[in-house]
Amino acid sequence: MEEEKKIIESLLDDKNEIIKEEEFDEEMWEDFVVEARDHLENIERGLLDLENDKENEEIINSIFRSFHTIKGLAGFVDIAFLVSIAHETETLLDKARKKDIFIQKELIDLFLISTDIIKNIIENVRNIYDKDFIKKGKDHIELLRNFTQSDFIPKEVKISDKKIGEILEEMGAVSKEEIEKILEEQKSNPEIANKKIGEILIKEKKADTKTVLNALRSQKKELKTNILVDDYIRVPAPKIENLLNLVGELMIIESQVNQDFMILNDIGQNTQINVNRMLKLTKDIQNITMSMQMVPLKSTFQKITRIVRDTINTLKKEVDFKISGEGTEIDKAVAEKILDPLIHMIKNSISHGIEDSEERIKKGKNSKGIVSLKAYSNRGNVYIEVSDDGKGLNSELIYKKAMDKKLIDEEKEYSEDEILEFIYLPGFSTLEKANNISGRGVGMDVVKTELSRIGGKINIQNERDKGCTFILKIPINLAAMNGTIIEILNEKYIIPTIYIKKILQPTSANWISYKGNKNFIKYRNKIIPIIPTNIIFNSNKSYDNDLIVILELDNNMKALPVKNIEGRQEIVVKPLGKEIGSLDYFSGASILGDGNVSLIIDVESLFKLEGGE
Repeated sequence: MEEEKKIIESLLDDKNEIIKEEEFDEEMWEDFVVEARDHLENIERGLLDLENDKENEEIINSIFRSFHTIKGLAGFVDIAFLVSIAHETETLLDKARKKDIFIQKELIDLFLISTDIIKNIIENVRNIYDKDFIKKGKDHIELLRNFTQSDFIPKEVKISDKKIGEILEEMGAVSKEEIEKILEEQKSNPEIANKKIGEILIKEKKADTKTVLNALRSQKKELKTNILVDDYIRVPAPKIENLLNLVGELMIIESQVNQDFMILNDIGQNTQINVNRMLKLTKDIQNITMSMQMVPLKSTFQKITRIVRDTINTLKKEVDFKISGEGTEIDKAVAEKILDPLIHMIKNSISHGIEDSEERIKKGKNSKGIVSLKAYSNRGNVYIEVSDDGKGLNSELIYKKAMDKKLIDEEKEYSEDEILEFIYLPGFSTLEKANNISGRGVGMDVVKTELSRIGGKINIQNERDKGCTFILKIPINLAAMNGTIIEILNEKYIIPTIYIKKILQPTSANWISYKGNKNFIKYRNKIIPIIPTNIIFNSNKSYDNDLIVILELDNNMKALPVKNIEGRQEIVVKPLGKEIGSLDYFSGASILGDGNVSLIIDVESLFKLEGGE
């Protein structure tokens, strides 16, 4: 250990700490960055878990191993400064493993700073040539070294490896007879046979939770072994993206070939079988390729959790941050693009939404606010909800600010929902003075713009003094979907097949008229409103000879009149350009088998139209 310390100190000498640019090995550095990022993710996740479970030996060991690995990798790329940061951090973690020091908030903060320093170098290697950056890093190293000299070194703690029952008996919490009685009952009663003795004692009120918890903490914890790790190969992202593009082109050609064969009257049975096999293989290739690009939101949520922690500490607010649905999968490109919008919205919830503790108590609320981040998937989309139980959006203040900044028409009357939409206007902010969290007027407009670029949308659910929820609807992937091709007014459009409930040819008995117009249709004893296509397509055409497509969304149904159904196929989704990206009723476009471009209808926007009037 002493010899290793001397090596580290020699590496830290000013003459050796800067690597010469001509000696810099870019290939080795790229390998280091890929490996180190994985370990930094593991470290941050572990430190955030450690905040709530400070005595978890498995987490401490996992973080220790990651810093140790980073130190070894940094040695390969010959950056002594990185070696030193990782070494001093793992040394402190080793003391925590040996229980020479206890894990506390201050210690976790130091480990997070170490993570930030390493991350900054990974993101921009030229930081190692920045003298100010190096000085801050050296100051941090001194803090790591000196931390062991503080009052956190505990007296010797004896850790027992006895059973919980024995420990509770020694503590005087329960008697030996009570323990033996429960053990006998476990043998004869199948309902409690698999329950832990501490759980039974709490349920039977023979010991309280705190006492059992103290007994558990004093018991030696066994480390988990033989953890299985998935076997995988690292593939550069550009190769995956190129593969996705090629599969997209293949799908377009496939639909064109299939359409050519459909035109022919007699192509032979064997040819038809081969065409069908080709279609199936293309579909399988598409599914596998899509899955390669899918990632769980866990990593994105983890990064947000770290920023939330820092924001809460900066603002000195009492906030409980809850996340759910981090296992929800989404396209990797989408996950990267939504990180900044999510961070901005959550910072807004903490800064603008959650009141100070005194104000919350006056309103009859819990002094501690709640900010939630929730994800789930439904019908080809991922929904992410950012919610808080704060004061909600103040529509009067929003309207006044928009008027003061001359962002809206003074003569026009606006609904409540329209006023809330003002927060997406460029330059809008209700904060009088900017701080390092918010108030610079660059915010929600950027969020909405970023979402629109990936085909996403955002909705607001607001209740004054109860809280506010932002619901983001984002495509699971940006590449392909199953679509039904329809014809309206001699133009072809695409409806995502997942929304189609039924296609029917209505008779006069199905139609229900109101004020001389056919505004409703009867389907299975349900009255379904007709979507007013005249608003979308600027036409007053009657529906006499049309087919009806019954669409379903969130257990609600609406009817869309169409002239014809052209067929169903896998389509490659292309985002709309800036020129037509503002259209409310379309979410993208695709190239059909005949080579023509068709717009994809946004079903959710159709449901917002007032039908049946």
